[in-house]
Amino acid sequence: MTLYIIANPHSGNRSAKDIIATLKTHSEQNVITFFTRYRNDEENQVKQVLKSFQCSQDKLLILGGDGTLSKVLYYWPAEIPFAYYPIGSGNDFARALGLRKNPIQLMKSLEKSPKEITVFTYQKGLVLNSLDLGFASWVINHVEHSKLKAKLNKYHLGNLIYVLTAIQCLIKKPAFASLVLENEVGESIELKDLFFFSLANNTYFGGGVMIWPDATAYSGNLDCVYAKGETLWKRALVLLTLVLKQHKRLNYFQHQTYRKITLKPAESSLIEIDGEIVSLDEVTLLPQKRYIYL
Repeated sequence: MTLYIIANPHSGNRSAKDIIATLKTHSEQNVITFFTRYRNDEENQVKQVLKSFQCSQDKLLILGGDGTLSKVLYYWPAEIPFAYYPIGSGNDFARALGLRKNPIQLMKSLEKSPKEITVFTYQKGLVLNSLDLGFASWVINHVEHSKLKAKLNKYHLGNLIYVLTAIQCLIKKPAFASLVLENEVGESIELKDLFFFSLANNTYFGGGVMIWPDATAYSGNLDCVYAKGETLWKRALVLLTLVLKQHKRLNYFQHQTYRKITLKPAESSLIEIDGEIVSLDEVTLLPQKRYIYL
């Protein structure tokens, strides 16, 4: 067996090379590493791996944050299992699935049968954790343009930038979201002026903030969660509900589940998918089975 690694050397606190060295000490197999060299280089690295990858005996490990994992899987054949070692700032996908930063545990998982999960594909990629408009997209957009994020990552405090930006979002008036949702049988609903909107395939976003307690990649459903926040006080209550995990006890959120969904955002809406801002006039999300070593 050969263990192929696709790694993002810039994820989190840039610890990829050190972790790979540790993994090699716990592996009796040949290890071949491919580093992403620039933004959106995942497609090239997948092509390089597949040139010599033998499905019957080789294994793939993806090492990076949720964004790296999402991009690699978009190009990786759906029927071939993968392993994941999280080193990003948020690591929400790993948190929801119970993955730990443990090299020994990781190597043992490669000897087990993979588990089935569901991701959701769209025109330009796939959704691991969530697609968000309103508050979450506003926060992510500002975090990605913040010079403070890199400084905090050096001290393993990357999650703090999300908290600071969320507080800023309360003080400033954020970009509210308006959209139309169309389900698989053609039924549509129009949602206007939302402070918070999320289509969640997993429990968390933003470094451990709960989107919806039942949302999981094991279910095959998308959980649609949204809320209005016309005033500062109402926005604060929405965020407190998220932080205190009181989604079901308090009535600030609306919730539905879908198997397939088409989203048509208003022209001014920011769309965030797995920690990255995307530009799309319409998004259709379709379920896709994947297989992961846990």
